[in-house]
Amino acid sequence: MPTAAPTPAEAAPLAASRLADRHPVGPEHEVVTRIRPPAPGFGVDLAELWQYRHLFAALVWRNVRIEFDATRLGSIWAVARPVLFTLVFVLFRGFSGANTRVDLPYALYVFSGLVLWTYFLDAATSSAGAIRVDSALLTKVYYPRLLTPLVPVVAALISIGIAAVPLIGMMVWFGVHPGWQLILLPLVLVQAMALSLGVGTIISSMSIENRDWERALAFILSVGLWMSPVIYAPSMIPEPFSTLYHLNPMVGVLLSFRAALFDGFPLPAWEWGYSWLCTLAILAVGIWAFRRSEASLADRL
Repeated sequence: MPTAAPTPAEAAPLAASRLADRHPVGPEHEVVTRIRPPAPGFGVDLAELWQYRHLFAALVWRNVRIEFDATRLGSIWAVARPVLFTLVFVLFRGFSGANTRVDLPYALYVFSGLVLWTYFLDAATSSAGAIRVDSALLTKVYYPRLLTPLVPVVAALISIGIAAVPLIGMMVWFGVHPGWQLILLPLVLVQAMALSLGVGTIISSMSIENRDWERALAFILSVGLWMSPVIYAPSMIPEPFSTLYHLNPMVGVLLSFRAALFDGFPLPAWEWGYSWLCTLAILAVGIWAFRRSEASLADRL
């Protein structure tokens, strides 16, 4: 018979017991486990993260259940926001007659951008506040602390999976199909996850002392919607501001996402390459800042 997935409270001791199983305690041997704060740096102990994979899976499943089990409409909420925003923007464009310089059907362009932007928004803000949400667990059970901001980044992927259903329906309706660049889609999603985790770890490490940073992030991301190619093409930006506009790493992520989905949409090689460099730099800074604050994390919660 299938067994139920362990809860987070059960999974942490399970992970510890699996670690202890590799070092059995005999009558003449004693196993002493010493937990020391990690040395500040950029390194991540992947072996330790793998040992706690069952706890990680349990925490991701917990986040998914909280997101969908607590609401009667469930998965409808995952697509309600991008669908409603798409309707508003399509109506506004129709009434205003604005030229957004979009070559694709406008509703498809906006919805595809909102799907990825909504994921980035939810993943980054949830990752930034994960330490506060899991403070009770963090102060009672040891596990790799980096799992805490990583869990909401992975759990939020389910919203993209649900939103893919209306997105595919729209592609069929408008007669737009993917090309060979579809093989780049996993790489784009990994980049969106890495960027969300980088932003989340930076903000979470700073919000331990001052939670204003979480509010600042929400404000910045709200403004970022209008500073990214979600509802209009980058060619709308006046030339003197084009370079400044393209400093936003989400420009490359959003354009590459559409290039992977829609055949004929140009792959922005330079923008994507620059965006990847920014993503890796932000992720490295985030991990360094998070590990630096990890040593005294439990004491300050």
